[in-house]
Amino acid sequence: MPLDAKKLKALFVKKQNHSTLAGLLMEYAILKRKFEEPDGQSWYFKQGISSRKKRLSNLIKQFNAIKSTFNTTTIDTFLEKINENNSVCLHYEKRGINTIQQIHYSKLKTENAFLHELIGLKSKMNQLKVIDHYLSYPEEFLTIMD
Repeated sequence: MPLDAKKLKALFVKKQNHSTLAGLLMEYAILKRKFEEPDGQSWYFKQGISSRKKRLSNLIKQFNAIKSTFNTTTIDTFLEKINENNSVCLHYEKRGINTIQQIHYSKLKTENAFLHELIGLKSKMNQLKVIDHYLSYPEEFLTIMD
């Protein structure tokens, strides 16, 4: 699959990431690239290398958690969870919301958006691969971006 220049442009021009997973992969790729070329980095980057290594480790853990969920869950399960969340949100909308319920409501809406993202991705690919695979094969990374 050839790389589409318009998709690449969208990666670098837009300030907002298209998805949670794509943002995670982009941040991982940027940090990994900076670690591969430490001489070209700023003094500030070099001073915070240990915290950036922790961040890189956390990104890998987050991706692996998403990958595990994605690879072991069906679209129907995602849809069931979305329906559960929607019923709770509907309950809040009918009865009114206090501050704590508003936090929970927002969390459920965010979770639903992420589940919709995973459903869309599940329709394109059956399984997610290891995180470094997407750095080696950018055309598969662009599949996640769509």
